[in-house]
Amino acid sequence: MYVTITFQNDAPWGIPVNYNHLVQAAIYRHLSPEFADFLHNQGYIVDHRRFTLFSFSRLIGPYDYISASKMLVFSDKVQLVLSSPIEQFIREITQLLFMEGMRIGSHCLRVASIQTEIFKVDQSVIEIETLSPVVAYSTLLRPDGRKYTKYFHPDEKDFQRIISENLVRKAKLIYGANLSFAPVSLKTIGDFHKQIILYKNTIIEAYSGRFVLEGDSRLLQVAVDAGLGGKNSCGFGCIRPIRR
Repeated sequence: MYVTITFQNDAPWGIPVNYNHLVQAAIYRHLSPEFADFLHNQGYIVDHRRFTLFSFSRLIGPYDYISASKMLVFSDKVQLVLSSPIEQFIREITQLLFMEGMRIGSHCLRVASIQTEIFKVDQSVIEIETLSPVVAYSTLLRPDGRKYTKYFHPDEKDFQRIISENLVRKAKLIYGANLSFAPVSLKTIGDFHKQIILYKNTIIEAYSGRFVLEGDSRLLQVAVDAGLGGKNSCGFGCIRPIRR
């Protein structure tokens, strides 16, 4: 399910260009303390991997970029899209936002509207667009034993493999751990764009654009609801089906 939140502020407001952690913190603040603590510190576990099963978009709306301070200044309505298959997440975030608005960084934003929407996937092929860029990565070992993170781009086979394996794990959490799924295929539509985003002190490589996903409709539903790729709860992999 999707939640589209429209914010209205009476005056222009600014936010650092690398703002994912600020929006993430705002989301956790608008969940009940118990549920926020569960998602942040435990999450849903499968195959020794931890998932939060929600994603969120970039801030959507016109802005001015101030290069000297590396700030984005919004002066009109701004939208934020959240997606999750977890009913409790959707219920809590909408209830608290209506009552309190949302504080992102140091700015308290008034909620002008909240719209919920369900995209039902009933076919084996869908076209999607990214609302926040998609991440595919592996943690590898150097010859000296130190770990490092390898990010993959959509032209690499490992990008598709990692995306597919990630969807299967999420599907096991939602539909049952004993189920098996064939891999999902992923193809780009037109150009894709590399984005370098600083999340706290970590540099993340991610890609935005349009893709065709083909596979079990349940896996495609997971991609739509829970996010595509990794680091979804950090503001990556929020997607929307393209309706024809």
